[in-house]
Formats: sequence, structure tokens, C-alpha cells
Amino acid sequence: MRKFTEVDRIGFTEDYEGLTEGKLKLKQHLVRERNPEIIKLLKERYMQRYGKLICKVCEFDFKARYGDIGEGYIEGHYTKPVSSEKAVYEATMVEDIALVCSNCHRMLYRKRHWLSINELKQLLTNAVNTSELSE
Repeated sequence: MRKFTEVDRIGFTEDYEGLTEGKLKLKQHLVRERNPEIIKLLKERYMQRYGKLICKVCEFDFKARYGDIGEGYIEGHYTKPVSSEKAVYEATMVEDIALVCSNCHRMLYRKRHWLSINELKQLLTNAVNTSELSE
């Protein structure tokens, strides 16, 4: 197996001089907070029912892929946005959250309009079917 050099890893050639990073920058903004307890509750219920945590979109299982370090890890995707004034006063139910892997979570928010779980599932299904047809 070939060992990668520093140049291979960063993808630059010998004329790479580097760029400075690490400057401190103060940022202030308001954010609407989510209650982490609801995701904890959902994970507990899911584990009791299914014995594992898998992505609702692609069925990825962190424990199966990464072993012990992946146990109990998955992200919670809120299907109801909290960005509207109305949402602030509504209770979030366990059913309003989907357990998704990191990749699928990023794809749900990749572009506006944000995708629903079902829309992303359909895109994934279409991509897999198209890939299988071209082989």
C-alpha cells in the first residue's frame, strides 16, 4: 500500500507556500436553542425498540461501521423548523425528529428549499438506481 506524502494529503505541489490561519474573530448572533433532552429520549426509545441506531434515510449504522466508538452516535434532524415565531411556542414531539447520519443531515440542508426526509430518500434511491443501470 502506497504511503501518502504531505503534498499528496493536501493536494498541492512543491510551490505550495501555505496560508495563515487561526486569527481570532469575535462573532455574536442570536440563536434559537433546542432542548437536547428530546434527542436523548428519541435515541433511548429507538434503541429499546430496534436495538441499534440507524439513519432514517440511508440506513447507515455508526456502530456497525466504526465499532465501539460509533455506539450511540447519530444526529437528530428536526423536521419542524424552529425559525418561525409560531414554532417557538409549540412543543417538539419525539415524532418531529428523525435520526440521520452526518452525511444525510448535511444533504437535507444543502440547498434551499431544504429537503424533507422523503425527498432525500427518493434522491438517494434514484442515484442508486441510475448507478446500477450504468454498470
